[in-house]
Amino acid sequence: MPDRSSVVPLENDPRNPCIGCGPENPVGLHMSFQRAGDRVFSALSASPQHQGWPGRLHTGILYLAMLETANWTLYGLLGRVGVPVRTTALDTRRWIAIGENVTLFGRQLSNSEAKARVAIEARDAGDHVVAYLERDYVLPGRPEFLKRLAYAQIPPGLEDALPE
Repeated sequence: MPDRSSVVPLENDPRNPCIGCGPENPVGLHMSFQRAGDRVFSALSASPQHQGWPGRLHTGILYLAMLETANWTLYGLLGRVGVPVRTTALDTRRWIAIGENVTLFGRQLSNSEAKARVAIEARDAGDHVVAYLERDYVLPGRPEFLKRLAYAQIPPGLEDALPE
């Protein structure tokens, strides 16, 4: 866990409907994110309603949490959103028990003006990596973002995260 004196919480728009981080989503994970130096992190508790195999976190929930961490890593480190274009398979090193807490850490592997790649690790209480994935993004301006996501206008809360 990072030194608490260097941790910066990342703000989330309360109108955000996201199933991963939306504060008001009734079935969401309600994840929140912090930045510490060149990493972004969040916690995930394996809840009974998120079971797959009996007594184990469903890997789809873990994957969702890791994708959300990837998106927030990009935002937390670059101050902007990107459009995901490729995600690696989830490399699960061990199953997570219900009741267990994991910390998800994101870091940037590369970036240019047009694209970026981040890596996400899920670590257990003993600081062992239990899962890993990488995600690639394009970093579009507003016109390309609108086209790729088929929006007529930029959704509320994203205006400052997309360059003109």
